[in-house]
Amino acid sequence: MKHLQLIGLIACAIFFVSCESTGTTGKGNQEAKRLAALHQQREQPQPDEAQQNLWNAQHDILTRDGNAASRY
Repeated sequence: MKHLQLIGLIACAIFFVSCESTGTTGKGNQEAKRLAALHQQREQPQPDEAQQNLWNAQHDILTRDGNAASRY
């Protein structure tokens, strides 16, 4: 019985060691998603400065008018 347990232990150890890998297998799912998002962001046209200023001014007006405490 002890010989069978020893053989089983050695077989398990060999199995777990064979599963270990130091090499990379390629890009993971999260890395692929991150790279795709960066690529998509690079392709989208960026708003020019005038449009960004107009957007910020409109946001400030809405925020200021919506908050009664900031009027005074």
